[in-house]
Amino acid sequence: MCRSGLRLIPLLFSSICIALPSTAQSPASQLQSTQAETATTAPGFTLQTFSRMVTLELVVKDAKGNHITGLQPSDFRVFEQTPSQSKEKREQKIASFREAHVADLAKQAAPEVPLSAGVYSNSVQHLKVPVPPTILLVDGLNTATQYQAQVHVQMMKMLRQLPPNVPVAVFLLGERLVMLQGFTTDPRLLQIALHKAISTAGKGVADIDPKDDPYAPGNSFGGFSALPDQSIIGAMTKAAKDFDEMIYASDMDMRVNRTIEAMLSIGRNLSGYPGRKNLLWLSTAFPISINSDASDLVGNFVKRDYSRNNWGKLQEMSGALSDAKISVYPVNIAGVQTLSFYSAESRPPDGSPAGVSSAVDRQTETLSNQQETMEVLAHGTGGKVCVGDNDLGDCIRKAMEDSSDYYELEYYPDSPNWNGDYRKVLITTEQHGAHLAYRQGYFATPLGSGDPKAQQVALQADCQDFLDATSVLFTAKSLPADSPGQLKFAVSIDPTGLTLAPAADGSHLLNVSVAVCTFNEKGWPLQLMNYPIDRKLDPTQYNSLLSGASIRQSIFVPAPKPAAVRLLVQDVATGRLGSVHIDLDDVFNAASAPGQSTPQQAQPH
Repeated sequence: MCRSGLRLIPLLFSSICIALPSTAQSPASQLQSTQAETATTAPGFTLQTFSRMVTLELVVKDAKGNHITGLQPSDFRVFEQTPSQSKEKREQKIASFREAHVADLAKQAAPEVPLSAGVYSNSVQHLKVPVPPTILLVDGLNTATQYQAQVHVQMMKMLRQLPPNVPVAVFLLGERLVMLQGFTTDPRLLQIALHKAISTAGKGVADIDPKDDPYAPGNSFGGFSALPDQSIIGAMTKAAKDFDEMIYASDMDMRVNRTIEAMLSIGRNLSGYPGRKNLLWLSTAFPISINSDASDLVGNFVKRDYSRNNWGKLQEMSGALSDAKISVYPVNIAGVQTLSFYSAESRPPDGSPAGVSSAVDRQTETLSNQQETMEVLAHGTGGKVCVGDNDLGDCIRKAMEDSSDYYELEYYPDSPNWNGDYRKVLITTEQHGAHLAYRQGYFATPLGSGDPKAQQVALQADCQDFLDATSVLFTAKSLPADSPGQLKFAVSIDPTGLTLAPAADGSHLLNVSVAVCTFNEKGWPLQLMNYPIDRKLDPTQYNSLLSGASIRQSIFVPAPKPAAVRLLVQDVATGRLGSVHIDLDDVFNAASAPGQSTPQQAQPH
């Protein structure tokens, strides 16, 4: 969440233009210069239109785990189901179909073009190795410290087994998400990162059900039940138990929401990378649901229901990760777990037969719910759950095999009702013995309304995202300021990540938010300055975008100079985001040393 200190203020000045080739508004030389500063994009220039397309990455294997190649669109049938029509399957027409090979994507990778000093970009450098990129997310928030020690053992073993050309990035989820190492094939750098991959952020945070805590109020070591006059303190005991369950449920909500925010941040960061990516979630996870035993009226006290069901949140997260072409492979790093009730240090609050049975049932249900969370996320994104033998190297090999060869198919849903419902996707094939892995559905999210208040809230949240987002690519160049302490940037936006909705008069509607967040030396947010771009593009302007022109805007940040800024470009219709974090020391250093040509791509902070 964004701090209360973040607020909306107007820009001193802002201008926008469409970069048109060979016109007085934007000379050809100016356009060529901009294109030289922007990282090369993938071939096949396409603009987003109002038509909504669903993209599916489909892995097809035989009974022995070998890829089945050479299939055609006629070998598959695609269906949709909605909650209101749960028994009716509506067949969809496949609009686009191709067989994808990671080796082919690697061949398309262009040489890296260094950016000039003072130029910052979120453009993605395509990986040149013919191996799917893999992300290791070490989850210190949902994993006990003793299990994290096992992660290090498995990771060191994994590094010895890893092929030399596998690009791996390492993230740690603790109090916040931290990138320990960006994509690299250097085992030395990975080893350094993995030694740092430990966190105690989850210690004491919803790690034990109050009913199993011997020191909780109302339990044998909690104090209240040992008092003699139960008739007097009965309501107090119930109230204390209710308070503990409220704290437990609130802490669990925090764990779930922080985990989901971290996953979505990684998804936004990797969305610009081509092809299917693998995310290995090293965790014991959080339970997909928690149950609260409702009780009868006790005096004047009625206990509240603190049950939770995270199914809907997991579906939304799965959809967002699938949109970024990320398949999740949860790794239960605890392996085959035994119930803590049977451990030597266990102090059950109730040693009666009924109490023992209830404790065993609760812990069994919790472990089952944690496992279900992993299965739902893996199944929803086309991945697999790695459990049992704790072989991290084997799990990575399976993930790489799945993402090395796959089919990508697209279709336009026949239902025009984009009301936010979850639509389940079913794919069938006549291939005997074929096993299919793909995303299981998506939310029919309506296009953004462009409401200024809602947009401000969204941008405030985006300001706090730790990683640079790559769904919308852009380049920002620092320009000489008009007054001391002022900042000035020329922003050039790649239109391929934007939605251009056709209007009845033949024009196309462009609705984009360009914003800048400022931060102090401690990283605390100061101000949010937003200037929405909401205009019609005539046919000439629209055709210029089809020809590869960019959208330009100049933005100014008034004095006093902050310590850092984050530039944001958001497609209002879809919520797709591009962002770049810039330390302003880099800006002023670049300004003081003109003529240098060194890469200045902003890195996450």
